[in-house]
Amino acid sequence: MALTRRSFLQITGAAGAGPVLASFGDVFRPAQPAPLAERTLITACGLCDSACGIRATVRDGVLRFLEGLPEDLQGRGHLCGKGAAGAALLYDPDRLKYPMKRTNPAKGLDEDPGWVRITWTEALDTIAARFQEVLDKHGPEALLFISRPSPDIWVRFLRAIGVVNRVDHIDVCYTADRVVQRYMIGGRTWCTDFDNSRYIVLFGWDLVARNKLVFTHGIVAAKEKGAKVVCFNPQYSITARFADEWHPIRPGSDLAVVLAMIHVILAENLFDRDFVTNYTNFPQYEAQIRQHFAQYTPEWAERESDIPAATIRRIAREFATIRPSVAPSYKKTLTANYANSGQFSQAVCILNILVGNIDRPGGPFFARTISIPGVDAIVPPPRYPTPRGRRVDGRDKLPFVQEDDSGLFSTLADGMLNRYPGMIRAAFINSYSLLSFPNPRRMEEALKTVPFVVVMDTLPADGTALADIVLPSTMYLESSDLVSRDRYAPRPQVVARQPVVSPMFEARSISFVAIELGKRLAPDYFKNPDGSWISTSAVLDERTRRAGLGASFAEFAARGIETRDQPFVPRTTFATPGGTGKCQIYVPQFAERGAEPLPTWKPRRDVPSAEYPYYYLTYIPAVHRRNSTENNAILHEMMPTNTAMINPALAAKLGVREGDLVRIRSRVGSIELPAHLTETLRPDCVLVAHGFGHRSRFLRLASGKGVRDGDVIPDWSVDEMLQAGDWFGSGAIMDAVVRIERVAV
Repeated sequence: MALTRRSFLQITGAAGAGPVLASFGDVFRPAQPAPLAERTLITACGLCDSACGIRATVRDGVLRFLEGLPEDLQGRGHLCGKGAAGAALLYDPDRLKYPMKRTNPAKGLDEDPGWVRITWTEALDTIAARFQEVLDKHGPEALLFISRPSPDIWVRFLRAIGVVNRVDHIDVCYTADRVVQRYMIGGRTWCTDFDNSRYIVLFGWDLVARNKLVFTHGIVAAKEKGAKVVCFNPQYSITARFADEWHPIRPGSDLAVVLAMIHVILAENLFDRDFVTNYTNFPQYEAQIRQHFAQYTPEWAERESDIPAATIRRIAREFATIRPSVAPSYKKTLTANYANSGQFSQAVCILNILVGNIDRPGGPFFARTISIPGVDAIVPPPRYPTPRGRRVDGRDKLPFVQEDDSGLFSTLADGMLNRYPGMIRAAFINSYSLLSFPNPRRMEEALKTVPFVVVMDTLPADGTALADIVLPSTMYLESSDLVSRDRYAPRPQVVARQPVVSPMFEARSISFVAIELGKRLAPDYFKNPDGSWISTSAVLDERTRRAGLGASFAEFAARGIETRDQPFVPRTTFATPGGTGKCQIYVPQFAERGAEPLPTWKPRRDVPSAEYPYYYLTYIPAVHRRNSTENNAILHEMMPTNTAMINPALAAKLGVREGDLVRIRSRVGSIELPAHLTETLRPDCVLVAHGFGHRSRFLRLASGKGVRDGDVIPDWSVDEMLQAGDWFGSGAIMDAVVRIERVAV
């Protein structure tokens, strides 16, 4: 059954939808013996980590409507378009329904895997047998898990079998910022008190345009109360239009502007003297700090960034004197776009420290949370084996990333193809797309070298074409969990994520897989003290009890949310390494391990040349969740494909008109797509939306629509990363330059 917008609206809330509902129920869920009453449940979205609270209306066992949860601190009673369209993912007719095994030994995105349905028992037995064979013959280093470190029962399984190579996407998202903030302010915080800010400077921070409600609510409230918003961005995006000032900065030069702002604030002694004196190590290293930043004048920064020196000086003075002020950070906008993103993150952190806003009203603050114990606290495991073996992504050469336990998507293909070819003998990919990687062609070739691949997902994304076993995963509307607020949490709050319907077909959770594989490969780690097997439901009940949320998860889920009112008391000590309890502007631990204790200007990795004269930029559209919602019927209708956005001045120079096919070529590949002319972009840039170009033949809406933006983005080797001074593991996913040419048709 094709799911159109009209039928979706009929299914999820319109009156008079009886005939559609009947066929819908026949297709997507077991027949019920009798009609069920309408009910409303509280749950939490899972499309992004904001996890906004949801009120879900279910009638006759079918999800009818999703809306925001008014009591939720993060969503504040609203859902973005992606969250509101969640039922179209739940009921996507292309969802993976059963475990399957491959019958065609040839692997590739253009190959038909020849899937054959199998039972869960056969799938799990096969996976366990192949993994055990690899462990016995090659050791744990030969297993690769492309997976986030959650849930913790999944991490328990990985630790129990001694996994060395668990790799995630965090380097192309926020590894650098997480490392930097831990050393400089005592931990990564996602929270920004925009509501009480008076002056907000945005460096590449584009979350209004991305429809991130948890942040958009606060910045809108701040501006309504008179706050000034200044935006640096090569694109005149929706965020830039919202701001009071927009400055079209040269791509990759934000670091120069921030260094110059620090120069002005220090030279004119505009910093918050009380905070800097009492809560930072500035007094200890004042001479080194002042000397270091003396070189970074606004005049120097103007040459690097195209932002006038007078403008930089004015903004620096306003930022330092109109308080509370803040320069927010968020994921890849600061810490993954360029090779200098680690230094950029350092500089922005110093900027915030100097105006005394760390864990203060109007600035970045640490989430106030309810302590929820993990599975290891509830059922203590035997001692885990010490992981032994080589890191295929080269992470062991980056000590700060190694201790952070992040993975490196940007170096993984090089490690598998060049650094340790043939080392990986089996891989498990959990809810990741090939489109997540820079230069996905290389990642495809790398996975072809792996003899046995398992993919677990909700939809048949491109990676399934390379899999030997495919497992159907539940999605967030079929799941149970305790979701603590951590994106905006001035006081502790937990929302119950609970299933609004039973899992579709034979979908199972990654927690189920962890326990079942654990029983087969490491049984001692999955037993209770009485010898019975660990149960996720029992663990969840105990978590609920120990967190003081109720006698059981079901009891808490019935009310769905708990908020604990408590006064916001700013921190006076900060958990930075070294035990001083102070924020660190100068980071001695960086110097001790080969990095720079203060941020130093470094250019972006790739700069324009005669061969590749233009900057290549990508963005995430407001209506899509990266590369995972393009097959969603509602969101697909809103934005089915991508284009090459270029300034009319550049288009005239190239002889390109609206809709012409253009070829964008970099040093690693090329893509062809229609041109869209827009005045909202610097004339030395081209902008392409991320998330399109799926090639899986089993995605009937997304397949073949648009191009993969990553096909022209170079990946890294870890040695190249070190040579560029990228000690903190930035993926450099916007660090590409290209040539653009009209394609004759």
